[in-house]
Amino acid sequence: MPDAVVIGGGAVGLATARELRRRRLSVTVLERDRPGRAASWASAGIVSAPAGPSVEPGVQLQALSYRLWPAFAKQVQDESGLDPEFRLTGCLVPALDAAQANALRRTSSSGHVEGGRLLENAALHEAEPSLSPAIPAALWRPGGNVENRRLCRALEIACRRSGVEVRSGAEVREIILEGNRVGGVRLVDAAIPARHVVVAAGAWSSGIAGCRPIAPVTPQRGQILALERGDVDLRHVILTPGDPYIVPRADGRVIVGATREMAGWSASLTAGGVAWLLNTAIRIVPDLAHCAINELWTGFRPLSPDGVPIIGQGDLDGLFFATGHGPSGIGPLPGTVALLAALMFGEAAPISPQPFSPLRFLH
Repeated sequence: MPDAVVIGGGAVGLATARELRRRRLSVTVLERDRPGRAASWASAGIVSAPAGPSVEPGVQLQALSYRLWPAFAKQVQDESGLDPEFRLTGCLVPALDAAQANALRRTSSSGHVEGGRLLENAALHEAEPSLSPAIPAALWRPGGNVENRRLCRALEIACRRSGVEVRSGAEVREIILEGNRVGGVRLVDAAIPARHVVVAAGAWSSGIAGCRPIAPVTPQRGQILALERGDVDLRHVILTPGDPYIVPRADGRVIVGATREMAGWSASLTAGGVAWLLNTAIRIVPDLAHCAINELWTGFRPLSPDGVPIIGQGDLDGLFFATGHGPSGIGPLPGTVALLAALMFGEAAPISPQPFSPLRFLH
């Protein structure tokens, strides 16, 4: 009997299991498919400094995570022997016209982007020569990316080496109740007793019976693609409000994503979605037009009703949640684990936990 069961073997589930094991709990991870092959596999792995008012919960979680990322990535590499390719190359938010340039100037002067600065004209194109000459300005802010697929592999290796049991093809149907606390989980053909259960099943979190509350997470489809970089010397992660983003990888690929579509569980790639990604990316970095397409895929982001992740204890003793991160992706990972672990072990929370509480969805 494990001390804790983690439902979901994506980046959040694996990182949570790793932390619980570091705290001397015996842990079993139950993944319905293959570890790290759902939203975590489809992500672009963007890690950036926060942008926005510091009172916003998402900004606080992003700020906490950004501080934790360097040490977290190094620890995972040391424990697994696999480099997750965490690189802080810097991020650029380009203005596509004069109105957007004025908006970036206001953002830069507001002080809501810690470490941010506005680059214009010659200074911008010296910093990022691959940008279209039609782009008049861009906001530089600290950040970069992690190779999310390598990160998931590294987390799985680190978990297994530390003694975490990771099961593939293990779909949890319901939480076992013992009065007002959890007693474990029930799979299709078996039951696993446990005193603690963490729901980290991403877009599938709402399908687990017995949760109180049921996590009201819905799937948001994201279409995404990879190009072979070729001669394109892209130096920064390129971000645009509401996407798309353009992410240069250490292996020579460029990731372009992602659409945000409420398409149910349809995993289809669409002509319109792919065209939008490519046309916008080429408008920003014209030489991408000459790059070969390496891969196209879709993923399902776990979207909460209010856009704020669901982190913390549910309405049952021993039941915890870490899901609902939506389009924020891999970025909030270390902060999510730090907040969840503090709540599970009765420690002082690193940020206010109330905005993330699953209890906000009780009726």
